[in-house]
Amino acid sequence: MKFEDRFYKVIKSRSEERGWQRSLSEATGIPQNTLSQIVQGTTKSPGLNKVGPIIDAIGMDAFLDAPATMHRMGANSPVEKVEGSSLPRVPVLGTAGAGAPQEFWSAEPEMMIEVLPQYFRPDMVTLRVEGDSMEPTIQKGAYVGVVKVAGDIEEGGVYLVHIPPFGRVVKRVRAGQGDTIELVSDNAKYPPKAIPLEQYESVIIGRVAWVWQTM
Repeated sequence: MKFEDRFYKVIKSRSEERGWQRSLSEATGIPQNTLSQIVQGTTKSPGLNKVGPIIDAIGMDAFLDAPATMHRMGANSPVEKVEGSSLPRVPVLGTAGAGAPQEFWSAEPEMMIEVLPQYFRPDMVTLRVEGDSMEPTIQKGAYVGVVKVAGDIEEGGVYLVHIPPFGRVVKRVRAGQGDTIELVSDNAKYPPKAIPLEQYESVIIGRVAWVWQTM
């Protein structure tokens, strides 16, 4: 990733935090309206007198590309760096939050990413997670490897599900009250959603086998 792209990605992500522009304005001496213009891209090519103080205030480490890592969904699964030559590649079929479930497995890939050989399966596809509902387990912007469900649903397992009108989302599946199952977010600010047990086959698209993300 080019540094310019990384710079805008970081400040746009930070701009979603409550009170961010005010605190950054105080730290850098840059007016809040100027920061808003930089974030929104209406100020083209901000000068070093603006970029330098922003980097100093946030910290240079936030703007450096971190190495990609992978881990399986088990609680004690090791985190491994994605490195090596001639790594297998898997197709990325868009993002969560869009599309109908039947479109997922037959969609045209928008890009490919490299994965470690021990994580590769020929029947696997990959999805980019845009939301934060599964943080800290799955970071916003991470990729997840999805395989078709074989056999019973695992209690507490992480699955790609389809919830109208939100489309595809990643959730943890748990047993609910009575004849229901609950779709649970790891981020506590999102409440669980109960669905009738008999509907699970039309809701659950695939099982999340691993996460690929930068930390």
